[in-house]
Amino acid sequence: MAIANLREARDYLKFLPVLHDLPKRPFSMLYDSEADVLYIDFYNLPKSSSDSELTDEDIVIRYDDEDEIVGLTVLNASR
Repeated sequence: MAIANLREARDYLKFLPVLHDLPKRPFSMLYDSEADVLYIDFYNLPKSSSDSELTDEDIVIRYDDEDEIVGLTVLNASR
């Protein structure tokens, strides 16, 4: 997926402060434009989650069996 223009690149750069605070290990992010959902997995390969919670900001926080956050699902990500 190529970045089409400077405006689109700026949209991606908004994530830099968030990325700075993420764990310092390989992780993956995938954006589904049709569903407008951003998936962030803090493990590469993703770990299974056993529990989750939905925040008021439409972010699903996914936890493993030890209550460690293993990923985030950002609903309505473009907003």
